[in-house]
Amino acid sequence: MATGTNSIFSYFKRKRSVSSTSSASSSSPSPDSKKIKDSLEDTFTCIQEESQESAMSETNIVERVTKEIESKLDTFFDNIKDKIREEIKDVLEGVMKRLHGLETRVDVLDKENLELKRKLVSLEQYGRRPNIRIFGVKEEPREDCKAQVAKILQTKLNLDINEEDMDAAHRVPQRAKDRPKPIIVRFFKRESKEKVMRSRKNLKNSGISIAEDLCAEMLHLYNRIKSDTLRVQDAWVWRGEVFFKDHRGTVHKAQYGKPIQDMDIPIMRYRDKP
Repeated sequence: MATGTNSIFSYFKRKRSVSSTSSASSSSPSPDSKKIKDSLEDTFTCIQEESQESAMSETNIVERVTKEIESKLDTFFDNIKDKIREEIKDVLEGVMKRLHGLETRVDVLDKENLELKRKLVSLEQYGRRPNIRIFGVKEEPREDCKAQVAKILQTKLNLDINEEDMDAAHRVPQRAKDRPKPIIVRFFKRESKEKVMRSRKNLKNSGISIAEDLCAEMLHLYNRIKSDTLRVQDAWVWRGEVFFKDHRGTVHKAQYGKPIQDMDIPIMRYRDKP
């Protein structure tokens, strides 16, 4: 029995020796692997001493060694799992902190970008304050837009405004092909433009209309406000600014970049409709 028992331990010793030689030739063992190796060697020594004292059979020795190896390996891998979890947790916490910092920075940049956009829109619209757009004027070959506009303002609006009051007048492209292209007019003085805007109601039923010259962003804002019939009773433009009246009769000034949903505007319910 002793001979067979010794042969079993000799086998394990040879395996450990080969494993140790291989590990040493490739790379130095990690602290964890060295720890479990030392633990297994201590276990083998204890089992060998017990087997010599109690005359354990080879089968029992193999079972005992196998169970000890499995137990040690389970403990070893559990420890590795715990370490990996902790490392992953630390990495994730670092990533989340960095992500939160990036999100905060993005929010700041978004606000700064919106503020810059508002200023650019305001500057562009300010440059259009002396301008008007005239719709519905029939196109003619070799037309003189200044002369056409002066005639309309004098005959239909009874205004003393001549071609000399205009810096420029020309047609601008539009998507609709079945209607005359609108005419954009720029006056030398804003006072001339405001006279026209105050008198434009006299063009009712004439087929001609006059509107503020809005930049694309302000035109989009005006159309969006005007189409929100649940909150808006009426909308208009004055001096390049968009205004609207809610269903309580309160007048508001619309702001670029601020949705009407964020304003304290009541929504008209179905039973409130006239």
